[in-house]
Amino acid sequence: MQYSVFLFYSKRNAKVSCLVAILTFLVMIVTPSNLLAEGSEEMQPKKVIFETDMSTDVDDVGALAVLHALADSGEAEILAISFNEVHPSAAKAICAINTWYNRADIPIGIYKGELADPDESSYLDTVANFPHNLPTTPTPNSLALYQQVLREQPDNSVTIISVGFLNNLYDLLKADPDLVAQKVTELVVMAVIIDDPYNTVRHGLIDKSEYVIHNWPTPLVISQHGESVYTGSRLSETAAENPVREAFYRRFNGQYKGRSSWDQLAVLYGVRGLGEYFTEITEGKGRLSNGYEWEMKPGFRSYLDPKLSDSEYVRIVEDLMIKPPKR
Repeated sequence: MQYSVFLFYSKRNAKVSCLVAILTFLVMIVTPSNLLAEGSEEMQPKKVIFETDMSTDVDDVGALAVLHALADSGEAEILAISFNEVHPSAAKAICAINTWYNRADIPIGIYKGELADPDESSYLDTVANFPHNLPTTPTPNSLALYQQVLREQPDNSVTIISVGFLNNLYDLLKADPDLVAQKVTELVVMAVIIDDPYNTVRHGLIDKSEYVIHNWPTPLVISQHGESVYTGSRLSETAAENPVREAFYRRFNGQYKGRSSWDQLAVLYGVRGLGEYFTEITEGKGRLSNGYEWEMKPGFRSYLDPKLSDSEYVRIVEDLMIKPPKR
């Protein structure tokens, strides 16, 4: 880009004209580079760790597909995936999905403690047979993975999206609360805001859930919408080699059906933010079924209300779920 500056001198305004010309020239040179820098910063992908209980239900699989699609569009960087159940095929199945999306090297961690009444799965064993090569064998425990990955990231840069139980996050918070406060910018938790019946209570984990909600040092946002948002039937349009398609097919006994999209909407918010999708509620209280209550507070504890119709969410989520991998 070229700039021309014409100065018209007179005895009265020579000094003023020179000063104006110099300032104009500096503004023209400096401003474009500043705008470019700001634009570049805005386009940085959201750094995400995905925390999942992928086993009984299949919306976790759909949520991981959504997350990969957002990574393909440059909106997200998947730093790691952490599994908070104890199913023996989970790490392989997760890696198979990552491999389908050409991200076989994403680190995977698993919970290695004891869980009361572990969940079974109708699809993990089958999905684990899809092509994959685990990035680390044996698969590390989630706590060690969290600590390693978080230490490598800039301060206040990581979003954790939890669509399952909070046992791994409890372990992290107990072991290294300062690391959480330093590196994590937001925790998104899929749960029901009043008397959540599953994610905060299953496997006798309600006390650990209470600890996380009470002590988490960064903003914590609850995402609870999605029960009436049925997605997944359009996976029949995708390739037979797609492990996401296979998971839904197995989950519904050889059929392609829509399933509630709690986890997909948590991912949508975790990556894209409020945007046109959600309203953030920062007043009122949340409550666990053991009676523990917490106050909503701007910039610290909040939950989401939907801004769109269910049919609009279905279109957005399913378009992402069936999007072919970036080649």
